[in-house]
Amino acid sequence: MPDLAWINGEIMPLAEARVNFLDHGYFYGYGVYEACKAFAGEIYALEEHMARLDRSLRALRITPRLGREEITRGMAELAARSGYGEAILYLQITRGVGMRGAARPEGAPVITMFVTELENVTAEAWNAGIAVITMPDERWAHPDIKSLNLLPNIMAKEKALEQGAQEAVFYNERGIVTEAASSNVFAVLAGDRIVTPPLDGRILEGVSRLLILRRARENGIRIEETYFTRAELAQAAEIFISSTGAEILPVTRLNGAAVGGGRAGPWTERLYDNFLQIKKKMGNNA
Repeated sequence: MPDLAWINGEIMPLAEARVNFLDHGYFYGYGVYEACKAFAGEIYALEEHMARLDRSLRALRITPRLGREEITRGMAELAARSGYGEAILYLQITRGVGMRGAARPEGAPVITMFVTELENVTAEAWNAGIAVITMPDERWAHPDIKSLNLLPNIMAKEKALEQGAQEAVFYNERGIVTEAASSNVFAVLAGDRIVTPPLDGRILEGVSRLLILRRARENGIRIEETYFTRAELAQAAEIFISSTGAEILPVTRLNGAAVGGGRAGPWTERLYDNFLQIKKKMGNNA
């Protein structure tokens, strides 16, 4: 079963997909994207992803040739055609095609997407957790926009891998934790305080982060949206990250030191169980 691509309305095998060399997404990273999970052919948290996409498009003044309804219809068709039980659907909209040097190309924005099968994290791997490192946040000034300018994030990931870790957690010049290279960060501090950095323009509003907070409220669990320091993170009883692909993953090693005895903590497990109820509901409706 081949992975599939969708380019401006046409579906084809991913291996055969091509885009124009003069696309300004290629030249300048001038575009936005969303990575969505498809479960049993249904797009997971679709409204939340599309709302964030709309905000990113407005911020970069990109007006797609297709409206939200047509784009989501294409996403649904691509997910259904793939036949995958669980998949990641990547949607990208760039400013368009034009010669390098033109600030605003004359070509219409280019809409592309592809779908590929998602391998679930095994119970053994989840229980083992992941290792992360901390590093100064030297990225561009608008991390709240899900733009294509990801070079600093990729470089951070590479540095983490070189140190035997899977993710990098950023902190600013005052030692305040912001987010990770491709995920949001949560910590359980002294007194069972569950905290995650607030949405004030310094971090991306993760869809999984949003769903975790929503499910926590529904289950009477308080999560504070507040800043905490790199030093507090180092003393945390539990740390976990969230993203569409990873859902919730426990952090069991931070800068080489064990976190919470080197295994997922009780709050991480409880929040993960709550989060999985969304997937179970989707499976029952499939």
